[in-house]
Amino acid sequence: MRVLLMSTPYPLEENPIPPLSLSYLAAVLQSEGIEVQILDLLVSQHSARKIRDKLMEYQPQMVGATCVTLNSTSATRNLKICKDFDPGIVTMLGGPHASFAIKETLLRSRWIDVVIIGEGERTIVELARTLEKGKDIQQVKGIAFREDNRVEKTEPRPLIEDLNELPIPARHLLPLSKYRAIDAPCTIITSRGCPYKCIFCSGPRLFGRRVRFRDPILVVDEIEQIHKVFGFNKLNIVDDTFTLNHRHAHTVCDEIMRRNLKFEWNVFARADTVTTDILKKMKQAGCSWLLYGAESASPEILKTIKKGTTPEDIRRGTKLSTEAGIGVFNSFIFGLPGESPETARLSLDFAAELNRDYDAKYGFHLLSPLPGTELYERPKDYGLRILSRNWAKYDANEPITETPTMSPQMVMEHMADYDRIITYVWQEIERKAAEGDPTCAEQMRQKASKEFIWRVLKGDVIERLGRMKDGADPEGLLAQKVSRKMGVPLDFAEQEMGKLVQMGLLKRESVNGKSSWLWS
Repeated sequence: MRVLLMSTPYPLEENPIPPLSLSYLAAVLQSEGIEVQILDLLVSQHSARKIRDKLMEYQPQMVGATCVTLNSTSATRNLKICKDFDPGIVTMLGGPHASFAIKETLLRSRWIDVVIIGEGERTIVELARTLEKGKDIQQVKGIAFREDNRVEKTEPRPLIEDLNELPIPARHLLPLSKYRAIDAPCTIITSRGCPYKCIFCSGPRLFGRRVRFRDPILVVDEIEQIHKVFGFNKLNIVDDTFTLNHRHAHTVCDEIMRRNLKFEWNVFARADTVTTDILKKMKQAGCSWLLYGAESASPEILKTIKKGTTPEDIRRGTKLSTEAGIGVFNSFIFGLPGESPETARLSLDFAAELNRDYDAKYGFHLLSPLPGTELYERPKDYGLRILSRNWAKYDANEPITETPTMSPQMVMEHMADYDRIITYVWQEIERKAAEGDPTCAEQMRQKASKEFIWRVLKGDVIERLGRMKDGADPEGLLAQKVSRKMGVPLDFAEQEMGKLVQMGLLKRESVNGKSSWLWS
């Protein structure tokens, strides 16, 4: 049995991170002796031809993709390309969107054969074995499929009790050099599950309210591989709340320090779960940023959405974190139930206050009620009206809801205020850089470098321009070709290509007098 897993691009121009869920699925398949490859479409040009070329080369019997609501349309289209190429391929879709929009997925996208519900590691192995033996997939737990015009769901699959049984994610199947080229962080989990009840989040339904923790030794084994073997110096711990269990967090930090691992790492946390003690330990172990879901500065809205925190919790958590030397990013949502122009302004002012007092960074997004959330399933109970079911609009950047006191136009007016602040900040950085401020100059250099490399990746520039005759200066010739193709100064192209070569991310192969530059 040959399985192909495809990552799904997002309809946004923002830098991605190595897909963790696909790496876990690939790892369990490999551990069971099932052949698997990953077609990564996040850090390359996304095209139907590229998918068809991969299908022709690999000839998989099963193809799977995972998605969230925002990129579900792209995921289903990619699977249609596979089914059109070979109707005998079994197509699978998983992830939070498919898990909670089962009927719509299977009836609207009839080229999708199976939806994998919830945690997919055990399910995908059993499904592959069942298909390999020609048996009926109705015996496979945790899936849904079509039977004529009906959607059938099999018995639910229990959550994986012991996460330590899972193998280390198969990141070696990903083009890691491309992620390192854009200085992307690698991701890791130390737990699954969330005990909280926020009405805009589907996480607890997907992974359970009881939190399951991994052995800290195994966690740091994985961190050591990511850092020392794969060369990542930045890492995101993507647990729902890393600071939920202080004993677990302390032990992870202690093991990082015991092994003398030096890297930057960031976590998601709740402001009401941090203490000076745990924050100091995290700082000692290299933690550089905490992301808090502040959501709103209105106590009434926070109560309505069942957040379980108050603005004072956010203020306290931000203060303690920055005093410990850890940066804070506070995330807010416009358009929550009960939102009005007054509460939106309150949130903007609160975010600015925390930035002024503690240098805490912040961001605003617009509410997108996702399938699987209480808000999506019962919007009228919260005085919310959902204006669109076009999943491509669920990018948290355009209004798709309204409240009795907050129209989409009002939401966008407040979002424009936030956008003006961001524009002003960058204008100030540019001004100071032009005046010779070294910190701002470095910020501008990094921004220009990352944008350039991102264009190189999404245009498959190395793949297209990397072939040439052997000569005295192949690196210089590559820079010349890239400079002309992308319309950038030659010295800038030389600098960026040289950096990639020096880091070992680009390598040159020579055969019969011809050279090829390749991602390593």
